Amino acid sequence: MKTDEELIHELTIRFAQSRKAFSDLSVVNRKLVEMNRRLEQSEAFKSNFLSNIRNEINNPLNAIIGLAGELAAMDREGGEVARVASLICSEAGNLDFQLRNIFVAAELEAGAVDPHIVHVNMAAVLRDVVEMFRCSASEKSVDIELDLPHGDGAVEFATDAEKVQVIVANLLANAVEFSPPGETVNVSLAIDDDGLLRIAVRDRGKGIAGEDHQRIFDRFVQLENGTTRSHPGHGLGLSIARALADLLQGTVTVESAPGAGALFTAILPPNSFAGGENVFAEGGNLFLFGKMSEK
Repeated sequence: MKTDEELIHELTIRFAQSRKAFSDLSVVNRKLVEMNRRLEQSEAFKSNFLSNIRNEINNPLNAIIGLAGELAAMDREGGEVARVASLICSEAGNLDFQLRNIFVAAELEAGAVDPHIVHVNMAAVLRDVVEMFRCSASEKSVDIELDLPHGDGAVEFATDAEKVQVIVANLLANAVEFSPPGETVNVSLAIDDDGLLRIAVRDRGKGIAGEDHQRIFDRFVQLENGTTRSHPGHGLGLSIARALADLLQGTVTVESAPGAGALFTAILPPNSFAGGENVFAEGGNLFLFGKMSEK
């Protein structure tokens, strides 16, 4: 049995060890807090960089596209100037589309993408996207047909206009790229009885085998590999479309079989408004009407 002096000595040692452990833990905690602060600062720098570099690239590209369009319009006889201007416009537009995908992928990776919910005229959004691809589709002798539920009438829906535009643009870009000359790509819009928005893009290409239906949505995955592949791209489009649909609490599905073309469908629920703002989007233009009354 230990004496009182021995017990006191042992307790003193244990208290000293506990103080040291607590001191070490405090040091580790301070280092973790500092590391977390630096990570947050790094993420903020990354977000600012992405925003700034996007503007630095997009603004000149938009100017090139606009100037090429004006140059083509000046050559009313459709001569060499118009042909070159049209080529510049087409290539600049394709570069703009690819860069936008890269920026969206980077923002998704950084967790810097948040929904901005507005009242959207989905008919106008789809018309704008289809017009974006008229030129590239025409170069491939591919037609694009747009089926809207009310003809030219508005189809209002509460969602993020810009993100839906990116989703549809990627689905349509793939459909045009994989369609043989002389075929038609169908784009349709509907709101079902449950209030879900359904945007379907159907092509009549070579189709996709069942075992590849999930793999095509993985980032950087292309079913053709190597330098001899017949279709360009980075393997980002479908992964971005599905990630943005997930962000909007929706899905992107595919129905396809070899030789039977492919049907991609984006299904999105109506989203609620943040901050009570009542906003309406007509194509790419946003209009703020004030606060919505809370129910």
